[in-house]
Amino acid sequence: MNHQNENQTTTTGQPGHNSNGIRMKLATKLSVVALLIGAAASSYAATYSGNGMIYSTNGAFTGVVGGGSLTLTDDGTTVFGTFTKGPDNSATGTGIGGGNGQFNNNLVIYIDSVAGGFADTSGFKDTQDGSRKAISGYNNTTQFSVMTFAPGFLPDYGISLRSTPTDSFGGLWGLANGAANSLPFKQNVTLSPLATSTAATYTFSFTLANIGLTPGAGESFNLFGTFVSNTGNRSGEAIAGNDVATTATLKGFVPFTQTAFVPYTTTVVVPEPSILALFGISGLVAVRAIRRKR
Repeated sequence: MNHQNENQTTTTGQPGHNSNGIRMKLATKLSVVALLIGAAASSYAATYSGNGMIYSTNGAFTGVVGGGSLTLTDDGTTVFGTFTKGPDNSATGTGIGGGNGQFNNNLVIYIDSVAGGFADTSGFKDTQDGSRKAISGYNNTTQFSVMTFAPGFLPDYGISLRSTPTDSFGGLWGLANGAANSLPFKQNVTLSPLATSTAATYTFSFTLANIGLTPGAGESFNLFGTFVSNTGNRSGEAIAGNDVATTATLKGFVPFTQTAFVPYTTTVVVPEPSILALFGISGLVAVRAIRRKR
């Protein structure tokens, strides 16, 4: 059928006009169906606890990570995280670094999502900024804390979250051995709120594509969080897993060994049967209507 001639010669009430109208209605219906299909997904959420190391525990900073929790959910494309602080359990509310329940160091979340990865942080020496120092666990040749990862956990990416009045940022980096600026920046994870260490919860997000996963495919990744300063000074507080200092000094510029990690399975995005049925029926009715009008 010649659409150009049809548009030039048809008028209201003639068959060509009705066919075009039906096509427009079909296109509208198909657009709505496509939106419904895109929204159809099996949801998944998981909450992970801290390792129970609170302020009064030897090896803790303020207890906000060791006594806190981390919740992850996703829509098949983006992972959404909520970090809920644990309480400051000190009698005076003046834990290390200010205490009083303050989130005043970096929560570093290591992610193992693709083949390869790193067995430890010994090669990470990125001192470009505080976030990179925290992920590296390194400040200089005398101030560093190497994390040796557990068997089966070889991280490929690292997230650093920090919110204080003077140093506030959340980002995702790829992991790599090297000096300043060696960790490839992937994205701002939109940490919120910023510039405050006293909020009860903090939210952030990152895309599955930026950790090497296929959106909507239901793939899994492993994760582990550690609480470390922006100079590489590490505490024994952990979340979504656990670690232990390998010296009598249970925090500071000392080596640590990871002892546990957790998995997260992303959402599978699939068309629901009812939507597929609606799509098929709508298309069949529209095609028959066009044929009748001809």
